[in-house]
Amino acid sequence: ICLGMHPPLKSLSKNHPLCRDSVLDLLACHETQPWYKKWFTGACNEEKWTLDTCLKAQKIFKAKENKKKGEERKERLRKRALEEEKRKEEETVVVVSRSSG
Repeated sequence: ICLGMHPPLKSLSKNHPLCRDSVLDLLACHETQPWYKKWFTGACNEEKWTLDTCLKAQKIFKAKENKKKGEERKERLRKRALEEEKRKEEETVVVVSRSSG
């Protein structure tokens, strides 16, 4: 569990759709609890911990998704490089055969 500050809640509800309910719960807690209860008694700690857990899970999910996309992109580029290399070899063979003939 992260003990640090969370990102601004207004942007979280748009940018992190998987954690929208947790964001709304924490916003509701912030609106209903007096400031001294939030600061000194930790009235919204449960909601914050739930949000932190959700954000961490979403970060891991996105990292796996990005890794998969990166591997696919790398494979496409590798195939394209192999095709380009074969094409250049074929051009070289054609040029050499023309000059020898």
